[in-house]
Amino acid sequence: MDLLTNPLFLLCLSILLGHFLGRINVARFRLGVSGTLFAGMGLSWLVYRYLVNPYRAAESAGIPSNVAHILQHGLVDRAYFDFLLLLFVASVGLLASKDVAKVFKGNGIKFLALAIVITSAGATMAYLLFRLISGLDPMSITGVYTGALTSSPGLGVALESIGKLFADPLSQAARDAQASVGLGYAVAYPFSVITVITGIQLLPKLFGLDIDHEVAKLKEQLGEQEVAAQAPKAGLDILAFVTVCLIGFLVGRLSIPLGAIGKVSLGTTGGVLVTALVLGSRGQLGPISFRLDEKALNVVKQIALYFFLAYVGLNYGHQAVAAMAGPNAMLIVVGMATTAVSLLVGFLFGRYVLQINWVLLSGAICGAMTSTPGLGAAIDATGRNEAAGGYGATYPLGLLCKVVLVLLLQRLPL
Repeated sequence: MDLLTNPLFLLCLSILLGHFLGRINVARFRLGVSGTLFAGMGLSWLVYRYLVNPYRAAESAGIPSNVAHILQHGLVDRAYFDFLLLLFVASVGLLASKDVAKVFKGNGIKFLALAIVITSAGATMAYLLFRLISGLDPMSITGVYTGALTSSPGLGVALESIGKLFADPLSQAARDAQASVGLGYAVAYPFSVITVITGIQLLPKLFGLDIDHEVAKLKEQLGEQEVAAQAPKAGLDILAFVTVCLIGFLVGRLSIPLGAIGKVSLGTTGGVLVTALVLGSRGQLGPISFRLDEKALNVVKQIALYFFLAYVGLNYGHQAVAAMAGPNAMLIVVGMATTAVSLLVGFLFGRYVLQINWVLLSGAICGAMTSTPGLGAAIDATGRNEAAGGYGATYPLGLLCKVVLVLLLQRLPL
């Protein structure tokens, strides 16, 4: 039993099973790296169903220590999540950094408009569905919205601000409202990840986009061969990599005061990504070179992505599967619809109105939604790390827009 609840064993088993699951082709579609997410969800349900749930009603003295730890912290500790996220985002940011200046120069205003449109479309869809469907707890709308757009910082704002709607933020009613927000997020999040990953792979097929042609156009736009020839290579300099992670972590913790809205921070993802893009595009800082070997960075990126998706599946899978057969199933529908509309509107607006190259657009859509698993799927589907440039361009404003929209959704009549 100790082995079956060991987080490292479960992470590795999820990746192993997910690798084979992701290679299955159905009508020219395969899950790819996201197979790890589904494998993790399945293992999560099995572990909770047969090893954890039988102890929920037991006295604390009779619960094995490993089960007690899971009941309190989940199958895999949050520290794993933060570490894996840090590795993935740092490697992706450094890989994309050499072209980030050209990406911003040609598409800066477009990316800002895209972030506003995507986040607004998702909020509008969530609000309309909560108005139309009876029986939904109105307090859970911001949880569903932030879960549908995979925004942990947005969830934090929702939990903090909803208490301020009550005369006594510590009252039972306020705590119940916060619980509803948390439930909405937990139910919507894993299915949102699935929807984003699937959507990023299917959208170009549904609309007849030639990915190879898009890649060729992007190479021409960025002058890739010339840039690549000029770019210095430093191998995987651990000092440079750790410097990016450390500075990015600190940047992500900086709080930006926004008056009545409150304070907003980029979080680990945003801070590390922005730092990696800035330092990588600069190339050199004193004796430290941030133009690292792409092969080494790709290995780090791929390993971190697999473990990251395994973490998401293991920690959210049991709640998601249980919700499918429970009274909160409709929240899943609302969350997936919110995600799908955000994706579709972002694609149509970005492709046909703003005319952004698909490689950049795939990352930009995920950035506006702050979906790190989606970014992994975008890079996997396009085969290009430049998708991270689009992600970094829309992420900060996408985060800010979601904070504002969370506060708005909490105050609109339902």
